[in-house]
Amino acid sequence: MDLRTKTVRGIGWSATSQMAKLLIQLFVFAVLARLLTPSDFGLIAMVVVFSSFVAIFSDFGLGFALVQKREIDDTLLSSVFWINVVAGLLLTLSLALLAPLIALFFSEQALIPIVVLISTTFFISSFGTVQMALLMKRMDFKSLGICSILSVGISGGIAIFLAYSGYGVSSLAWNTVIAAIVAVILYWTYSRWIPRLTFSRHQVGEVLGFGLNLTGFSFVNYFSRNLDNLLIGRFLGAASLGFYSLAYNLLILPISNISDVVGRVMFPALSSIQDDLGAVREAYLNAARYVAAVGFPVMVWLVISAPQVIAVVYGPQWDRSILLLQILAFVGIVQSVAATVGWIYTSQGRTDTFFRWGVLAAITYAISFAIGLHWNLEGVAVAYAIAGYIIAYPGFFIAFKLINLKFSYFLLQLKSIILATFTLGVIAFTFRVTLEAFSGLTGASILVTVTAISALTYLGLIYALDRDLFIGIRELVKEFVLPRGKLPQDQSNK
Repeated sequence: MDLRTKTVRGIGWSATSQMAKLLIQLFVFAVLARLLTPSDFGLIAMVVVFSSFVAIFSDFGLGFALVQKREIDDTLLSSVFWINVVAGLLLTLSLALLAPLIALFFSEQALIPIVVLISTTFFISSFGTVQMALLMKRMDFKSLGICSILSVGISGGIAIFLAYSGYGVSSLAWNTVIAAIVAVILYWTYSRWIPRLTFSRHQVGEVLGFGLNLTGFSFVNYFSRNLDNLLIGRFLGAASLGFYSLAYNLLILPISNISDVVGRVMFPALSSIQDDLGAVREAYLNAARYVAAVGFPVMVWLVISAPQVIAVVYGPQWDRSILLLQILAFVGIVQSVAATVGWIYTSQGRTDTFFRWGVLAAITYAISFAIGLHWNLEGVAVAYAIAGYIIAYPGFFIAFKLINLKFSYFLLQLKSIILATFTLGVIAFTFRVTLEAFSGLTGASILVTVTAISALTYLGLIYALDRDLFIGIRELVKEFVLPRGKLPQDQSNK
């Protein structure tokens, strides 16, 4: 199977599994939101601030280094495996020992058992990092998708049972732990690779530079993504953090289910052609257009439909999250495609530049959060949005220099998508306001109607404004659903 076919099928399986995972997560989260309180979610968000930081050092970027490296052997794989296991054990012990200090920082003694429980996920997950990297390097996204769906489904079902049985916030912690256990078991099953008792310092040294720079970026990016949670939890309390984290998670779900879906496939695909910059540019632009074609309208739909989404899915007790979601979704428009530049840094092996860019972005976000906190939750959300747009251009510019791509040319490729999205926003907003004027309509009926009109309008606009993009998406779907051995000929060079 050639690279193009592998990429198409990889994106197809990745998208299918991620959509299934998203639906499961939305269902689980909606049920848990009705069984638990905003304070419960706020407590978990407090733990995540620190567990996300510890996770930065879980494998020192060596899993991604295995994917990016052209040639690997069993000795290198085993060496990285044992490094991960030792690191996982140390990280579990470190976070567990920090539990009393974390509880003291937030003035929440209830955090201690939650932190200890969640800390075990680092040791558990360390046993599956190399196996997951092998599946990614083979571009076996069907197996990765099955692992993801089953881990989320099984853990979510158990979490709902525990919440219904009165376990409260502990049900959210067990959701994380059980998901890690199921994922590791499945990675071993599908990768069919077992580590040997061997270790090579020389081979580890060959990939360590890539991994450490990637870890460095993850370190500074942590502050970009979690400082807002840290400040809100510390100064505004668990309930406020619960409202903010719900809105932020709703923003992240579409972004992670769009950019990350394609990114998981594009990283190994671009790594395999990393020396051919022309091919890299073409592949990147095509993938970025597809990401924007989905990401832009979804974010605008969230901005328009936020009142109905919150009311219907989560209930009236979460009303304060509406404005927060609208503000965050507005910056999510650019973030959905800005996330794609990471493919360039990693596939080109330039994690050193990636790290330096991350430092600049982290400083920008830190300053904005410190200022925004003076205006409560809404101030932090606005500050996040402003910072996101400020750093967007330099983020693209620096990455594009690595593959000789001009930013103006990149924007030109998105022209029809931007126009279609803007038009969609005007039409969807008009319909939502009009429907809200009819007192007999429920929030659910308004949400369904606006969603249907938004989808049909956008598809029609894309068909009219960018026939090639519309046909390209249709052909990708056809290639994915056709049986193996009946794939159409590659027409990319005609």
